[in-house]
Amino acid sequence: MAKINVVAIERQYCSGGSEIGRRVAEMLGIPCYDHELVDMAAERIGMSPEDVAAMEESVVNPIKSTLMLRRESSLDAYEKVFAAETKIITEIVRKGPCVIVGRCAGYILKSFTPTLKVYIYADHESRAARAADEHGIPYKEIDSRLKRYDKKRGDFFNVNTRQNWSSMLTYDVCLNSTSLGIEGCVRTICDMVKASET
Repeated sequence: MAKINVVAIERQYCSGGSEIGRRVAEMLGIPCYDHELVDMAAERIGMSPEDVAAMEESVVNPIKSTLMLRRESSLDAYEKVFAAETKIITEIVRKGPCVIVGRCAGYILKSFTPTLKVYIYADHESRAARAADEHGIPYKEIDSRLKRYDKKRGDFFNVNTRQNWSSMLTYDVCLNSTSLGIEGCVRTICDMVKASET
């Protein structure tokens, strides 16, 4: 087994994937990149972070984006966003091992460096509890919010990779954060990375 240089995490909304990514990075003593990638892409292409996030969310029908873009279609802007994120991810990895949450990093890096591709999921009840407790989402909006954000993440991944975001065949390991807990997922990922070093 080649030494794992990058942990790339895709995750269901409110499954704890971002927290798992941060804690894995802390345990391994390496950087974690999540929403920072939006800020970095925004600076590189001269858009606001809010506009970059909106472009990510409008991947399937970018023409419906509400952005006011001068002299370029929303589709052109979307392609610039993904190209910028792709370049940033490869530049980050050249600096050394890291954890990257979202943004198709596992796919982008598939031929670039040994990458552990992880998918974090959870049952509906624990996701709903996290949505209410950590994100303050009103109870009546939780179901629709979970479905909407999962669809956005899935669409972004599927369109850019032509792979299935929620299929276990896309990943090296799929972890249920309800069954394993956040700590169990963190330990499992760290153990896999450490095992690749021997």
